[in-house]
Amino acid sequence: MNWEEKIERLAARARSEQPPQVDVVHGVLAMLASGRAAPITVTERLWMWLAAGSAAVAVPAAVIAVMLYNPAASPLREIVDSISWAM
Repeated sequence: MNWEEKIERLAARARSEQPPQVDVVHGVLAMLASGRAAPITVTERLWMWLAAGSAAVAVPAAVIAVMLYNPAASPLREIVDSISWAM
């Protein structure tokens, strides 16, 4: 049996399988009906503080990067403008 026949047999077997039946409707509806949010765990709280700290550092870094980029790109922009004007 060559590898193509093996793949065909495997594909036929995969097509014949049925997915498991999962019913989560009652649990979700009960959670929504209770109206209470699930308590935040210590790990989730840690990830939230890490995300907030990352955002607090990323915003000023992006502002500084834009402020440094504009003067640095000005000579290049002038060269491109003069070349495009000449053409």
